[in-house]
Amino acid sequence: MKSIFRNDGSFKQIGFFTLYAFSISWLSWLIIIIGNTYFHSLLYGTPLFWIPYAIGSLGPAISAYIIYYQFKEDFVEQSFVQHIFRLPIKTKAWLIFSLFLVWRLFMIWISFGFIKPISILSFLINLPFAIVLGGVEELGWRGILQPKLEKVITYLPSLLIVGMVWSLWHLPLWFIHGTVQSGFPFWLYFVSGLVLTASFTTLYKYTNNLFLCILSHAWFNSCIGLALHAGNNSILEMNLNWKVFVVFAIEFLVAIALGYVRTVKANRR
Repeated sequence: MKSIFRNDGSFKQIGFFTLYAFSISWLSWLIIIIGNTYFHSLLYGTPLFWIPYAIGSLGPAISAYIIYYQFKEDFVEQSFVQHIFRLPIKTKAWLIFSLFLVWRLFMIWISFGFIKPISILSFLINLPFAIVLGGVEELGWRGILQPKLEKVITYLPSLLIVGMVWSLWHLPLWFIHGTVQSGFPFWLYFVSGLVLTASFTTLYKYTNNLFLCILSHAWFNSCIGLALHAGNNSILEMNLNWKVFVVFAIEFLVAIALGYVRTVKANRR
């Protein structure tokens, strides 16, 4: 039986990236947890809270930057900026990206309805924050971890591993009162992490552009914001129902199928 593993030097980059990302993020968020638990400080939403929180959120992006320069000979782009944008972006990539955005807004509407009215102004205001505190994670997950893992193991196992690593990376946020994550079960977030990993990976395969993945990740976070509402103890919550699981299941299966087709075609070249 043929092994799914292939001998490749990417193991070192995978190991260093994971070490850097978890160390930067978990240590930053641990500062908040300690402040909350023992000093009644760094409470969610206060000015000082956002400093360690933002550093933690930027952990994968910072780690991707370090890996790029630590192993620069393995990257074809001349600069990290070129690694992100890969200009010019083809019209086909913009079209695929646009279809993804429309689907995302549609599936959130089908799943939850919109508790808040749709506001273009609100989207424009929130999008930069969603990019910095979420979207730029893609520099690590899709820019480093996913492609490097696919050089070591096959498509589907690598996708599942990235989804699990991404979900576990968020784990400390469940110990910080007030975060969106603390408002619902970890297992549910874990499942959604697998779905979104499949979607963002497929988007990256068809567009070959990290910048579009960053925008797509931020767009998802902004769309989810439309479904959030303040629940008990002012914790942000969302109304889960059977439609949520149906649309996410559809997205997962379609994303995996499209990603697999793209991977097979790329391997034949």
